[in-house]
Amino acid sequence: MKWNKKGLVAVCAAGVIAGWALPASAYYLSHWDFSSDAMSEYDYTGHNDLVNTNGVPVVDGALAFDGTVKEVITRHLVDINPQKAHTFECFVQADVDCDGMIMELSSNNNDNIGGFYLYAKEGAMARTGNRGHNGEKFKNGTICDGQWHHVAVIIDPTTNVATDSVRLYVDGERQGVRSFNESGVAIRPHILYIGSRGGKEFPFKGKIDDVRITDYAMSTNEFLKARSSETIDVRAFWKFDSESPLADSSGNGNVLQGSQGVTFANGYASFNGTASDVRTVNKLDLSAYKDVTVEFFIRKPLAANDVGMIIEHAQNSVNTPGGFYLTLNESRQGGIWGLFRFPNNHYHGLSPTYAVNTGWHHVALVKDSSKVGNDGCISLYVDGVRMNEYAGSSKESDKPLLNDYLYFGSRANNAYFLNADIDDVRITANVLAPGQFLRTRTGPLDDAIAYWPFDKTANMLEDASGNGNALTGTDVTVNDGAAVFDGSQSGFSTLAPLPLYPYGSMTVEWFMKSSMLDIGIVLETTEDYGKSPGAFYACANEFAGYRMINAHSLLKEWSKMDGKWHHYALVYDWDKTDALDIVRLYCDGDQVTMRYSNSPGAAKLRAGKLYIGSRAGTEYKFVGELDDIKITGRALAPAEFMTKRSSPPGVTVIIR
Repeated sequence: MKWNKKGLVAVCAAGVIAGWALPASAYYLSHWDFSSDAMSEYDYTGHNDLVNTNGVPVVDGALAFDGTVKEVITRHLVDINPQKAHTFECFVQADVDCDGMIMELSSNNNDNIGGFYLYAKEGAMARTGNRGHNGEKFKNGTICDGQWHHVAVIIDPTTNVATDSVRLYVDGERQGVRSFNESGVAIRPHILYIGSRGGKEFPFKGKIDDVRITDYAMSTNEFLKARSSETIDVRAFWKFDSESPLADSSGNGNVLQGSQGVTFANGYASFNGTASDVRTVNKLDLSAYKDVTVEFFIRKPLAANDVGMIIEHAQNSVNTPGGFYLTLNESRQGGIWGLFRFPNNHYHGLSPTYAVNTGWHHVALVKDSSKVGNDGCISLYVDGVRMNEYAGSSKESDKPLLNDYLYFGSRANNAYFLNADIDDVRITANVLAPGQFLRTRTGPLDDAIAYWPFDKTANMLEDASGNGNALTGTDVTVNDGAAVFDGSQSGFSTLAPLPLYPYGSMTVEWFMKSSMLDIGIVLETTEDYGKSPGAFYACANEFAGYRMINAHSLLKEWSKMDGKWHHYALVYDWDKTDALDIVRLYCDGDQVTMRYSNSPGAAKLRAGKLYIGSRAGTEYKFVGELDDIKITGRALAPAEFMTKRSSPPGVTVIIR
């Protein structure tokens, strides 16, 4: 039996899953379905929790293990809350001679408090804080019969009954065969291993599919009902590639026409705010479908504030049942508005102010015919997060879509002219969840995320990378091409969170001159990076580094407070497995090695406002000068670092 997932796990901004009535504040942490993407590594929930399959083949949408030691692991620690219950579930087809580990949280739960395992021959076992164990066996001794089974483990530190702390289910039936009853069980953040113990022993033989983790104790009627399969029906896909920017790469022949008001370069379409005549040559026929996901990437110039039509199905979809549109700046600067028209009403979703005000952002508008009104009838996502403002009402969301022309950049070339760049417009006749959205733009992905050279006093807040990540703040002066901080200013910040979602690795560079003796924030993402896994900071006379999931990766004695210019580079390298290599800091090209604390797993990069020269403009104010702050979306080698300040000419820092 195969299942198409429709309506199951659309992740809401408040942590509620459309399609399931989860308890308040409960949500799916991760779900690897091994069929949503070509690499079979992405997390279906959209939380960006990737796994490394390390060459384990995917057969019929499931991991296929041959009985030799294989290592499928999460790239990050699983974001476990030790005070909460968790449900681990998957589908298993174990060979009759299988004697292997289905999954294990930690490389060996016997040696790691807060770990647990699910073993094909035995059952489930969790390590308690007092070095004891709590677990439950399979009722019939084994599930190794060559058949598909659903297996779920609930680990519940909130119960007062020791025999309920670990509960094991097979095909929805509680097993109830106790192995250990130690109380005090509570799992902790660890790497999750699938198909072996630590990639070294107890190899699994058979197939494993749909590994899902939920942060509460599920009831049996909430378990996954069947294995997932992925059949995404792409009806149109315009990549705007330089070779053939008007072509439809879906193979369905929905070619575009028109070039007025738009240029195609660098792999995207750039609309200039004037009349646009871009539309499909023929009508885009969606009349056979009731569900659709419309997605694209957009980049808005900071000063472009007029309402612009991004795409519209019909000359005026408001008056055309079955049509839809997405606009920029409607009702609010930098906001996205998405609308579907039903026969007797319409329903739309709004994004917050400044949602796409800087840099490239992903937008998705989803229509789900199985839902009504606020219950997910439509969902508007920005960067994979469901927006929570909706208006209108409809009981007609099960009506089919339209057969009409699709217009780009204007309302039928007559009004609402778009001033923005768009890329990778994809229309799919499915209800997609965030983990199935396009993750990065096709074509060349700009390495440069942001760059502030401070070369001109009048334009010192502009982002020289061209990505629109402008700064705000007026109390910092510029002298000789550098920003000067006297310890009293609030400093700078970006207008909006930096869009870091496409990037796995990152390098932050800057030049600094200071002789301050107190602690001062140089750079920090979020208002307090210590509370935000995936954030970074650099604090003069203290530390620089990243916040991991349950620890820090920091380096001390990194700054030279000698009143001279020095170059610094903070590198976050997602592809490294050694904690000492994930975060690296360089001063004048030499790596700083003095480390304060480490975490065994990397944290995913998370978007946040960048603050420069203070903590959120209020404390730890920096004294000195900063120049050429540059953020690059990959791990640079020292030979690629900046070697001199952009202004004044000739001021060189020697990189050894």
